[in-house]
Amino acid sequence: MDSGAGERRTRDLSWGDARARALMHALARDAATRAGFRVCAIEVVRPRGLLEFVAIYGDMTNAEERLGTASRLSDMQAAIADGESVGHFVWIPDESYSDATRQRLDGVLVVPDVPVTGDPDDWHPMDMLVAQVPDERGDLRALLYLDVPVDLKRPSRDRLLQISDELAVTLWSVVTAVEREEYADHMRVIRATRRLARSTRARHDVSHLLREARTTLLGALSVDELEIHVFLDKDAETPDSLGLGMAPEVRQALDAAAARAWERQRVLIIEAGHIWGDSVLDAHHADWFTQAMQAAGFEAVVVAPVGVDDEVLGMLIAARRTGSRRWTDGEGVAALELGHDLGRAIANAQATQRERRLLEELRALEEARHRFLRELTHEINNPMTVIAANAEFLAGSELVDDRDRRRAQAILRGTERLGDLLEGLAMLSSVSDPQHPPSMERIDLVPIVDETLASMAAVAEKAHVTLQLVGETHPAFVFADRREVASAVTNLVDNAVKYSDVGDEIFVGVERGDDGSITFSCRDEGIGISAADQANLFLPLFRSTNEEALRRPGTGLGLGIVREVMQRHGGRVEVESRLGRGTCVRLHFPPVPRRGVDGQSPSTSPTQSGTSRVAGP
Repeated sequence: MDSGAGERRTRDLSWGDARARALMHALARDAATRAGFRVCAIEVVRPRGLLEFVAIYGDMTNAEERLGTASRLSDMQAAIADGESVGHFVWIPDESYSDATRQRLDGVLVVPDVPVTGDPDDWHPMDMLVAQVPDERGDLRALLYLDVPVDLKRPSRDRLLQISDELAVTLWSVVTAVEREEYADHMRVIRATRRLARSTRARHDVSHLLREARTTLLGALSVDELEIHVFLDKDAETPDSLGLGMAPEVRQALDAAAARAWERQRVLIIEAGHIWGDSVLDAHHADWFTQAMQAAGFEAVVVAPVGVDDEVLGMLIAARRTGSRRWTDGEGVAALELGHDLGRAIANAQATQRERRLLEELRALEEARHRFLRELTHEINNPMTVIAANAEFLAGSELVDDRDRRRAQAILRGTERLGDLLEGLAMLSSVSDPQHPPSMERIDLVPIVDETLASMAAVAEKAHVTLQLVGETHPAFVFADRREVASAVTNLVDNAVKYSDVGDEIFVGVERGDDGSITFSCRDEGIGISAADQANLFLPLFRSTNEEALRRPGTGLGLGIVREVMQRHGGRVEVESRLGRGTCVRLHFPPVPRRGVDGQSPSTSPTQSGTSRVAGP
């Protein structure tokens, strides 16, 4: 993809911390994968009418160059105006742009390296599919772009509607991430609310937060009664902790006065005969409040608006009984500060509740994905077996001519590749399913490595590659699922053979750490992996950008399976590689809990190193 030169740098004011950006990247990856596109980018709306790239998936070059850069929101709005709304998205084919829009977008758009075929059904480099992501108030918070369909075809209207439905939760997640980052930027809590914020339930439950805040702030403000009213649910019953018995029209007038107080950043002080801070409320309801306060025995009532940014979320109403000291200006400032801190805490709790609901939906989607993969592999495997059997029969039959025999052999090769892909998908689904944890047991890694080398010997010999066993020959115990670990080891050795050249050597072995940890390593002298490709190495179905690597067979699932296996086992994968110089992959297993084996702990058993040739050309 070629990037334009019209952006502005905003690194000094870039959006979000590393965690927030990682979440946005994960959302972009999820959107691209589920929508069937190679590239997905997310821009958030920033101050001064700008957009900033916060995530670019599928295009490492432009990700390095464009992340943290900004462009004018008005330019994209002009492009969107030329498009057609379909669900959550706006579809803007190349032929829809006006001349004025093209001029505005010159040097701003990221144009993918896609050939122009002239076929109206093919994706054009200037085609744009973008979702406007608003918040609950309808304010635009972000834009999500999908670019370069996997099949390089323009999506039909039905497909666009399907994509819109599939990515609805993802778009909601983007809003949640933006709002959470915004709230985090403004979080400043005074001592009382800091103590409150340490309560786990208060952070996750608005109702619990309000109950705990009332108890905490009664003492912090030295008041006799306190009520916190939040404008969350218009139909919810309004609390009346002060016992003033406000009529609905009085409550509505006080709510409006609280909104005006938040806009002006002031508190209201209600005393007998006068309401300080809001002339409208004073003119219409001062007499009512005077009578109600006398009946309740209050000297004064202070109303502090509660909000965050430019949004009022509610109000804090505090009262002192007759005979108490009057409110000072300093206490009014403290009450206003509490309104800020409480507003941020409420906003954060609301966002957390939304996130919990979102996580539940994502968990349900993940379970549905696993069910789909299981059913897909099962349903495709049966007809594929029939196709392979018939193709094998035709390939060996004397009743067909050479041309048909070659066709049958091509079908066989295709079914073999499809079989490998289905097997990989089934394994990936299995090892990434949290509902089916691994069957953990104490196993010796050395025999698994021996068995893998024995099974790969013929493959290595056919490729004229030599396998070497190095390192530990004594038992090396790990706490793991034997089947999953064997799959990971086999994947690494198989990859090493595939990406080695004639005459290369592959060194496979087990090493023991001083802390009892075990490391399996597989080092080859093959074609190596570029630094750019290493960043995407463990993504499912990612092969390589190296033409030499793409000419060799593979599904792009193997290393993804390896990573999932190691994560499930509390271990990690380490890759060292240089293009043209070979690759070394290490699987690090944590120490096994100490248990005696023939009176000896596995971490203290004797070690011995050796080298033996297993297979060669």
